[in-house]
Amino acid sequence: MISTRSIHFVALVATFVTFSAVVASGATFEADDVVSRYFKSIHGNAGLDTAMVVITSTGDVTTLFILGIIITIIRRTRKAGMIFLIALVVIVVLVMYMKPLIGREIPPYGFDPVGLPETFSIENDSLAPFATAFGYPSGHASRTTALAFIVGFALYQRSKKGAYALWAFPVIIGITRLYVMQHYPTDIVGGFLFGGMVSVVLANAMKLDQPFSMSRIKGKEDRPSQTSGNL
Repeated sequence: MISTRSIHFVALVATFVTFSAVVASGATFEADDVVSRYFKSIHGNAGLDTAMVVITSTGDVTTLFILGIIITIIRRTRKAGMIFLIALVVIVVLVMYMKPLIGREIPPYGFDPVGLPETFSIENDSLAPFATAFGYPSGHASRTTALAFIVGFALYQRSKKGAYALWAFPVIIGITRLYVMQHYPTDIVGGFLFGGMVSVVLANAMKLDQPFSMSRIKGKEDRPSQTSGNL
């Protein structure tokens, strides 16, 4: 696990700050716009549109919150689930205020899925109205990166392949967010970096690498009383 005092974490923070400044300056707009226009050009296939909408919905706040509760209920992953739920709240709040600060607007091209009801709408990346028009950093990318980092660490000792495979989730979600015109590529990259930063801080603060400790009261109850031992 990456320590908050390590050179790796310092590099991660420095990269995010520098990258955010570059995005805020508008230097990446032309390259971002080329990618967005490409995704716009492949819209119109009912099957693909539906698949992208279904997949991108798995990165919504509600879906991940329910998943976090399930992970918390399972004893073996309880600590990871608790840390992930806290990370989810932290990311939702911080991203909501960061978006207007960076001021990066979402792609203007729009997404009109074929084969879905006209009243259907995709969940906005930010729940607050004042942040819905902005895209950097991606909340979906941040949240799913936190899931991959925290839960992946918990799974690593039992299934290394499963832990590595979990990292495909934020990548797939990032692609779907580009497809549904909610983000530019740099929004996704910024989300990956920010989700990683929050995950490292919380994982260290809550000692993710240590087993979940049971209640001290229960421990005292489980031990035989001193009187019984004397008898």
